[in-house]
Amino acid sequence: MKIIFTSLLALSLVGANASARSLEEIQSTKNINVVTTASSPPHGFKNPVSNQLEGIMVDVAQGVAKHIGAQMQLRDVPFSGLIPTLTSGRADVMSAPLFMTPERGEVIDFSVPVYEWGEGIVVSDKNDKAYDRFEDLQGHKVGVLVDSVQFKMIKDMPDTRVSTYQDYSTLLADVRARRIDLGIVDPPSIIYQIQSKNIPGVKLYSGYQPQTKWQVGMAVEKGNKALLDAVNAALTEMKRNGEMAEIGRKWGVSELISN
Repeated sequence: MKIIFTSLLALSLVGANASARSLEEIQSTKNINVVTTASSPPHGFKNPVSNQLEGIMVDVAQGVAKHIGAQMQLRDVPFSGLIPTLTSGRADVMSAPLFMTPERGEVIDFSVPVYEWGEGIVVSDKNDKAYDRFEDLQGHKVGVLVDSVQFKMIKDMPDTRVSTYQDYSTLLADVRARRIDLGIVDPPSIIYQIQSKNIPGVKLYSGYQPQTKWQVGMAVEKGNKALLDAVNAALTEMKRNGEMAEIGRKWGVSELISN
């Protein structure tokens, strides 16, 4: 916990020295700067043909921008750069698959939830060991995304070697090569990557029972209440009028959308 708390405190101090744009400024310029990450399809990724950012949280941000009355300007950063980009004032809003945790809520203000899921386990298709419970991961070589809630879950487990990754592509490569025994992952991302990229040699372990579920939402800089209220109003309207359900169907995550 000390590692994560120290990191978040540092990010908070960075944000305190930056000036966030107000809702009035965003609406007067008619553009909103959104930070996301292309490291986690289908939530956010770069289309290899068009080279454009796409994904669930990109579509959600586009809808929110429309309701606020602004054009969306997207910034792509590594997963570990999401919070620093927001707290430093380089983005007005974050729209990425970053779980809403109390620690993160001390640094940034989250919107109402967009969708939710529990952790999953990815293994080599040659790995026949059982990982039905979280306790079964002890003693193994485990991969997680850097600064993720999965890292927080596993980092203090005794006799367990934890490796961190910037993206799932690299993590999956190490699972396939058996440099690590398993990865603790976001199931929608892993299923999408395995299917869309036809990745051989890895599978989502179907017998694992997640020990918790996390919510994902958008976020603004701490204390930017007017902008947060506008984002929440837009998300609520998108759920009411069917826009959010349409996004869920498009990306195959309808069952994950929060009410």
